[in-house]
Amino acid sequence: MMKILYFLIFFSFIIPQIAYGSEISAIAEKELFGPNDWIKIFVDIDDYSGGVVRWNAIQPDGTTISGTLPSLQASKVTHTIVRNAFDNQFGHWKIEYQYNDAKKLIDIEIEPLIVSVTTDKLSYGPDDIATVQFSSNYYNPNTANAASLSLKILDDKGIPAKLVEDVKIKVSQLNTVHQFSLDTLLKYNPSGNYHISANYYNVQVNATFIASNINSKTTIFLGSDKNIYDSGNSVEINIVIPDISAGSGVLTITSPSGKVNTKIIPVVSSLNRVKFDGITSSEIGTYAVRFVYGENIATKTFDVFTESLAKPTLSELNIEIFLDKSQYRPGETINAKISTSKSIEHNIFYWFEDPNGNLGDQLSFGIPLSGNFTIPYILEINSLQGPWTIHVKYGTIDSFAVFIISGKPIPLSEKISADIFIPDWIRINAHRWAENQITDDDFATSIEFMIKEKIIPIPNLGKSNSSGAQIPYWVKNTSGWWADGLISNQEFANGVEFLLISRIIQV
Repeated sequence: MMKILYFLIFFSFIIPQIAYGSEISAIAEKELFGPNDWIKIFVDIDDYSGGVVRWNAIQPDGTTISGTLPSLQASKVTHTIVRNAFDNQFGHWKIEYQYNDAKKLIDIEIEPLIVSVTTDKLSYGPDDIATVQFSSNYYNPNTANAASLSLKILDDKGIPAKLVEDVKIKVSQLNTVHQFSLDTLLKYNPSGNYHISANYYNVQVNATFIASNINSKTTIFLGSDKNIYDSGNSVEINIVIPDISAGSGVLTITSPSGKVNTKIIPVVSSLNRVKFDGITSSEIGTYAVRFVYGENIATKTFDVFTESLAKPTLSELNIEIFLDKSQYRPGETINAKISTSKSIEHNIFYWFEDPNGNLGDQLSFGIPLSGNFTIPYILEINSLQGPWTIHVKYGTIDSFAVFIISGKPIPLSEKISADIFIPDWIRINAHRWAENQITDDDFATSIEFMIKEKIIPIPNLGKSNSSGAQIPYWVKNTSGWWADGLISNQEFANGVEFLLISRIIQV
């Protein structure tokens, strides 16, 4: 019996002991978590004997987060990873748990946050109301707890539109709609490409649209520097586009025989000048000009004659017009610089043509000895907006220049604060009059011009008439001081205005 007992004790030492380790069970609360959900996993460790349970998670972007679980009660715990849609960690997660030598790997899927933004139209005019629709697969029907959507309007360079406020909307439904006025946008921003930028959590989407100061079509003015050319002359085509909505247009010139010359014209400003050399050398007759800009089309014609049919003065006298700007506001002063190749003993005439083709009254004044002078003209406050033309005729030669009237009228306070502009030729006449080189009547013509052009506003003085002007001799001192730059334009104009209203000077 003792032998058997010794044998059993000996045998127990030489046979290895069988150890049973812990097992980890991990089950996700959902097969697919929402984009804003916390991750919850039910962890159960068989044969848990206390101690730390470690976990490590590999996120969809490859980064890792880790931590430990508190002591398990009854070997079970609900592990919660606090996250939301701001982390942008949508897609496949791998989470591993380790307790002593036991490990458990579990795969988790996070539903992507899907957002979209659309506009009801691709192009808008100033009278339109744009409707923006935002959609997302995640929203909170409880408005108080819903996340905010941010909407911004940016130009094609990504710069926020001027004086257009950002919008924040609570996303409490599948589709969210917002409307805004294009009149507000275009009042402070130019026509062009824009986009709505929608930011929801950390996801950003865009919708592109075109905003233009025109509803469907814009009026294009097409002109040439002459209506009649000699054979061999160069041709300059003037293209005026008040509302720029595209980067280029197509200009076509068709000769009398049907030969076509086509150019793509980059549109860099409202006024575009295109010069053609040699186009008139091939044929005599009527040429057709056509400019296509998006959906807009403008046409005109010009004639080419043989040199013998052209006016002889065309080669003897030239006149050019240079405007200080290409675009003016109603009520603003235009300063048109006139340059002539030589001076002749004739008055110069000028008049304006509005966007509808209506011609204004023809105005005139005596040209100074200099071949360069400036015509100032104050636009009416109620001037029709669009492309205008100033026509100038000197002897037998006429020319024109195109400009645009656009925007809000110049306020009275802004006009008063600006220093008044008086043409150089009037300063020359004032200097010559102060030195007795011209008569009182000649100088009265200069004052008459300033009254007619509203440079000096004189109410209820009746019709101006330079004949028999009565100007005291001492007034020449003031004119001489101004001509020599000793007093300002405004001071000179104020002095002449006082003398006229007081009837000291009669014109």
